[in-house]
Amino acid sequence: MEQKLFAKSPKTIYFKNWSRKGYGVFQTQGKQIAIATMVMASSLTFETKTASAQIDSAVNEQIYELDEVIVSGEQEPVAFSKMARIVTVINQKEISAAPVNDLNELLEYAVSLDIKQRGQHGIQADVAMRGGTFDQTLVLLNGVNITDPQTGHHNLNLPLSLNSIDRIEILEGPASRIFGVNAYNGAINIITNTRTKNTIELEAKAGQYHYLEQNTSINYKAGKTTHFFSAGHKKSDGYLPQKKVNNTDFSTSSLFYHGKWKHKANKLSIQSGYNTKAFGANSFYTPAYPEQFEATKTFFSSLRYSLKKENIQLKPVIYYRKHHDRFELFRDTAPEWYTTHNYHMTDVAGGQIPVLFQTRYGDIAANFNVRYAHIYSNVLGKPMAGSKPVPGENAEFNHQDERFHTGGQITYTLDLEKMHLAAGVMTSYYNILNRMRTYPGVEISYELFRHFRLFASYNEALRLPTFTDLYYSGPTNIGNPDLKPEESATIEAGAKYVNTVLSFQGALYLRKGNNTIEWVKSIEAQAGDPWQTQNLTNTTTTGVDLAAKLYLKKLWTASPASFFEINYAYTDVNASARQVKTKYVADNLKHKITIRLKHRLYKKFSASWGIRYQDRNGTYKAYENGNYNAAIPFKPFWLVNLKVSYKHNQWQFYSSISNLLNKNYFDIANIPQPGRWIIMGANFKINY
Repeated sequence: MEQKLFAKSPKTIYFKNWSRKGYGVFQTQGKQIAIATMVMASSLTFETKTASAQIDSAVNEQIYELDEVIVSGEQEPVAFSKMARIVTVINQKEISAAPVNDLNELLEYAVSLDIKQRGQHGIQADVAMRGGTFDQTLVLLNGVNITDPQTGHHNLNLPLSLNSIDRIEILEGPASRIFGVNAYNGAINIITNTRTKNTIELEAKAGQYHYLEQNTSINYKAGKTTHFFSAGHKKSDGYLPQKKVNNTDFSTSSLFYHGKWKHKANKLSIQSGYNTKAFGANSFYTPAYPEQFEATKTFFSSLRYSLKKENIQLKPVIYYRKHHDRFELFRDTAPEWYTTHNYHMTDVAGGQIPVLFQTRYGDIAANFNVRYAHIYSNVLGKPMAGSKPVPGENAEFNHQDERFHTGGQITYTLDLEKMHLAAGVMTSYYNILNRMRTYPGVEISYELFRHFRLFASYNEALRLPTFTDLYYSGPTNIGNPDLKPEESATIEAGAKYVNTVLSFQGALYLRKGNNTIEWVKSIEAQAGDPWQTQNLTNTTTTGVDLAAKLYLKKLWTASPASFFEINYAYTDVNASARQVKTKYVADNLKHKITIRLKHRLYKKFSASWGIRYQDRNGTYKAYENGNYNAAIPFKPFWLVNLKVSYKHNQWQFYSSISNLLNKNYFDIANIPQPGRWIIMGANFKINY
């Protein structure tokens, strides 16, 4: 049943029900939004309307469809004006215009994210949120959990190029009752293109350091089915040719398919992807050995079925992920004490059965989910009785481990004309500790006056240790198999004001972490002594997120600029434990400012600017001439990116410049980032 918004007055837009578009996204003027709950692969929760809800009254007087936010299949959404959680939505037009060349670089402009890049162009980056660590953010592809149980370093190993992404949803703040395990500080959901039109898109890029990239994508609709295919490859000789050790070269390839079938109340969705990476890992894990090398292979697939009958909705999903990782401490010539590389192979399988019951007194969502993870390795895990050959390598696995996690959720949602309320609890069972725990949460928002809404929430969350946390031992690290899961409780309050010209949101939060997992060493330890994982007693994080976006075309139709956006985030993290040095907890962004501007230059020429300021907490010891120097603080820096485009019919030609001012900076200690990098490209898109 297709039901739409309709205008009752020149100033206010109301709706009776929701459109059922398969792709689903908020087509409102603001792209910074707040949301109460979302559907996630590992812990799915539905939000529904139980009363006739009202959309922001600043929308123009005409009929609109408010499409659904889909994270793990479609859901009944809460009205935009009622949502009680900050979400950044980056749509396909913004992605295309952004002065970036890969997903990692694009995520840098989200207000709450800290993207610490080791290698450029999507090679490897640690993604953290709100002062957290890189293992505390859940990553999803079309609503399905793709996080890596070996280490968060591999969470962004995705089989996609930027032009394969339809939109990105970045959800701030923890809520295990909504997102599931490991959404400790929030979640990132990446939605791929599955358009109803038949399209072909070709892209080619070339730039400095012998950079080459090619991408192809096809959308095809046949009867009741839609199909999306994409393939891509990129490579470079490395961005440090002037250094004694360059070792920043890379080569990556990816394939991806997403298909959908719909018949009456039945829907089926399948996705599969494959990604390979091989790259010089210059000082990635220790500056003492700059000639490191790493190669990874990732396969992922999921299947979802949806059925809606009257007031009941069912959406079961199953998924599988396999990941291979070969790490070489010495890429070429190795000393005698180094006898073998590190080999890891993880398998993850999971599923969930969510069901939604809609009633006149509110909606009840229940869900059961299960996730199994296994690892073979020659380093991580428990010793095996025998050994197993490493596929495609002249090596043997002699360690393994597995873990099993299951949980259930139940949430009650009530929507009134001015108030939105959602409350629920997640029950979690972790086989390693043989224990069951519950994690509650509640969220509320209230419309104080036209365009202006207040919201508040309390949510608890947990994160399981990775296999690297538990077992990794090497020259610079020692694992801890006795680690406990880390847990947190977060209080948040905020407000937003949104109309057709201005979108503004702000939030304050306080997070208390217990048994926080961290790599530490004693105060007396020397720079070369190894780090070891421990559960810190507790951590306290306070922060502020502010986001504003001005739609200049709405303010003045003759404006050469489309929009102007400015965001600011402040974070303060305090760890309370024994007197130890910490590796990641103290390394976070204290101040972050991002600015984006898109404007017309001349006729069909346009420019897009991205400006970032980062002031990082913590210190590091610079490694020079084979020795660690005295500890120094991270230096704050400004970075400017620029993209100039020319568009004519189906063609787009562009030149992008990363780090326009050629700044020297570090995201991670002792890992140099590239200076100015110029890339030129062409994109051709046709409907057929």
